[in-house]
Amino acid sequence: MKARARDQWNWRNFLMCFGVSTGMIAFSYPASIIGTTLAQPSFLSYMDLLNDQGVWSTQATPLIGAMSGIFQAGGIFGIIAATYAMEKWGRKIAVYLATGIGLLGGALVCASQNVGMFIAFKFLAGMSSWGFIAITPVYTSELAPPALRGLCVGMNGVGIALGYSLATYMGLAFFYSTNMSTQWRGPYGISLIFTALPALIVMFIPESPRWLLMSNRIDDAKQVVRRLHNLADHDEHHFAIAEYYQMQKQIEYDRTLDPSYWQLIKRPSYRKRVIMSAGYAALGQSTAILVINNYGPSLYSVLGYDTEQQLKLQCGWITCGIIGNLTGALIMDKVGRKPLMIFGIGGCLACLVVEAALVATYANPILAEPNKAALRAAVAAFYVFVFIYGCGVDVAGIVFDAEIYPNHLRPKGLALTVASTCLSSLIYLQVSPTAFANIGWKFYLVFICICTVGLVWIIIVLPETKGIPLEEVAALFGDQDEVMVYTADLQLGEGKNELVVREHQELEDEHGPDKEAVRPVHQEIVGLSA
Repeated sequence: MKARARDQWNWRNFLMCFGVSTGMIAFSYPASIIGTTLAQPSFLSYMDLLNDQGVWSTQATPLIGAMSGIFQAGGIFGIIAATYAMEKWGRKIAVYLATGIGLLGGALVCASQNVGMFIAFKFLAGMSSWGFIAITPVYTSELAPPALRGLCVGMNGVGIALGYSLATYMGLAFFYSTNMSTQWRGPYGISLIFTALPALIVMFIPESPRWLLMSNRIDDAKQVVRRLHNLADHDEHHFAIAEYYQMQKQIEYDRTLDPSYWQLIKRPSYRKRVIMSAGYAALGQSTAILVINNYGPSLYSVLGYDTEQQLKLQCGWITCGIIGNLTGALIMDKVGRKPLMIFGIGGCLACLVVEAALVATYANPILAEPNKAALRAAVAAFYVFVFIYGCGVDVAGIVFDAEIYPNHLRPKGLALTVASTCLSSLIYLQVSPTAFANIGWKFYLVFICICTVGLVWIIIVLPETKGIPLEEVAALFGDQDEVMVYTADLQLGEGKNELVVREHQELEDEHGPDKEAVRPVHQEIVGLSA
């Protein structure tokens, strides 16, 4: 039974996945609002980073680095907490936990009275944000059908871009406030709305059927699968019947396996997946995406733009990211994950080369009579960069990372992947102010070198996972014996309750390659088709 998008599509399932993906807005808005905050002179003055004469304090550079760094450090603890909650209490409870921490941390950041308080509670905000990015890819991948998983899970990338955009738009909007405190507190207050949004939405979304099966809640899992496929009691849906059967049989086996972190390191095929997903996550940050996002206004100032122009350029830049992520999500199930990942890293590399050359030649320093065409080209390189990043690196990476791990280790595998993202972001954001202050445009060379090596690695090593059910991905990594049922061996029999199953290993052992001569094994499916 070949998985076809038209057999698996329904609006209800898609909207559920999109609703869960709002967790990425709760991640990216708090993560990126610091970019526009650092462009607000009112904030810099309030925190004693800039005096009345416009002179930076001696502690400004390390404190600015700490503001971004502590957010990423909190993220490590958030990832651990979210993973534990996902496995013990389910995906929905994990969303509620991340929301609670985010509302507390976000409110205290908004109310900060000094730089110490601001930095301290950015830790809690980071816990919440990175908790969301650990939860939502797992949740959506377990709700999405195989042939449409790129689109459904790709909505997480769109959610990230939307959050970045909303943060930038709010930063620009509040820039025009006449109240100096409101200029920077306002956007942080707005962030509380987006932090609360996922918890409100998942109240109306079912729990992951795979988690329910792992928890031995079989009847609940059946009802969720019916709900995902929008089936009435009298309806039959051949794909839904086969999907549930495959899911159930696979998880019966997965429940017998060791779900520890140690297994991810000890077993070669699992370790290979960790290296691929965590390595690609770190490579994505090594494109300089968060450096450009969080310090975008500062980079535009190097090109000679004033504060208002910096904020407007940042708004245009992040909007290109939304278009890129949406484009990637729409085409991924057609072109595949790997081609988009190659396009993403290769395209970002080309843009960084152009950016470094333009800044080195025309903005190091800016001449008394600047070459305006070259400066505009430098801005354009940033814009093309973020479109390519969104289309290839961001949305394809999220989908790939969410689908390569087995059911019993998916939360932990994603936790290690997100931790890799978080740690690499922490390093880059912490050193960026110092690096730009001391070596300027040459800092881009670090990212160029890493991306060059990474591009070769992707081409040689990464597999394609397009359209493969989560239960069959193990076969790509040499674990064919862990796949209990293959989709190719499923078909509906004459009776609507009868599922014909061909067991791969049994057929190979008994009959070799000539499987047509084998009489199929008959199984009964109860609960999905009446």
